[in-house]
Amino acid sequence: MEYYNQIQDDWRIAQCCQFHDKALVKRYNLGTTTKTYALKEGGKERVQTKAISNCKKLLDIISTYFPTQPKNLRAFRISSELLPCYTLDFTASWYDEIRDEIKEILAETGRAARKHSIRLSVHPAQFTVLASNKAEVVKKSIEDLEYHALYGQYMGIPAEEFSMNIHLQGLYGGKHEDGISRFATNFPYLSEYAQGCLSVENEDKPNGYDIKHTLELAQRIPIRCTLDTHHYACHRMVETERVKFDGKYVNRKVRDVEHITHTHEYFREAVKSWRGLRPLFHVSQSFPPEDQSYWMKPNAHVGEFWDEELMAAHVPMLQYADFDIEAKHKEIAVKGFYNFIKKEEEFAGETISSIRIK
Repeated sequence: MEYYNQIQDDWRIAQCCQFHDKALVKRYNLGTTTKTYALKEGGKERVQTKAISNCKKLLDIISTYFPTQPKNLRAFRISSELLPCYTLDFTASWYDEIRDEIKEILAETGRAARKHSIRLSVHPAQFTVLASNKAEVVKKSIEDLEYHALYGQYMGIPAEEFSMNIHLQGLYGGKHEDGISRFATNFPYLSEYAQGCLSVENEDKPNGYDIKHTLELAQRIPIRCTLDTHHYACHRMVETERVKFDGKYVNRKVRDVEHITHTHEYFREAVKSWRGLRPLFHVSQSFPPEDQSYWMKPNAHVGEFWDEELMAAHVPMLQYADFDIEAKHKEIAVKGFYNFIKKEEEFAGETISSIRIK
């Protein structure tokens, strides 16, 4: 049975990692175990029990929650906590003892994802820096990427159909070219599967890596570019204005910048980097301007989307790409965005048609 992206043309917006509604949180959210608790008495049993429980919860999510959702909402970013403490040296033998059981559960999860046409992805944390100038960080980053790649492998998802996304990072006060070169140099040390499912996204800091830099990387190595539209805007927030905040005057970034659209060259080139598959991009937004608590944090993620103009700008993009909805209220925000899109379709008198650019 083929995975969804080879045969499906309908757009998807994805929920990230967890649930917000209390009833869903109790049933579906994965548990975690820290290194501190793993080292305590009973740590082995705690880690193994939590890992098996998490795998069963993921199977439950894919088998019972997403099949009840509209097809456009059948996409999910799996939490990095699926297998707690997996990359720690002393847990390797612990996981070897339960590996067959984990593989069996995740294989069933993969079959359910195929049956119900559910797109799956992962997003390793910010400490995974393949472009680091420190050998130990690169080593740990490769280990973490191979860990996340196991999700797709154990679920039987072809590498190109599974999305494992990280930030480019690795500037360290040097030139953008240096980090791009280090990333390209370290990329071949990944397994074939990890290389095939990896994508790299643009950053939000004005002095960090923009989408143009990730596209430069994609000219060197066969990697997909994940466009984060909010990061694109934040990267361009370079002007400041003097405002009174918390009893003193500070420099606040001016948020009124030009947002990327589906006609922009960067958007189209990022789509092409996925070589005919529907890309999985990111969309988020910060809090309304009147919320002074977030004046100094333009890159923060709001609970639910409020800017209809921004949402409307993403509707044409859905012709070409799926989106992770990065918002704090998880499935609530996804459904709010979905309802807006459906209203836009109704107003236009036509549904969004899928277009693949190679």
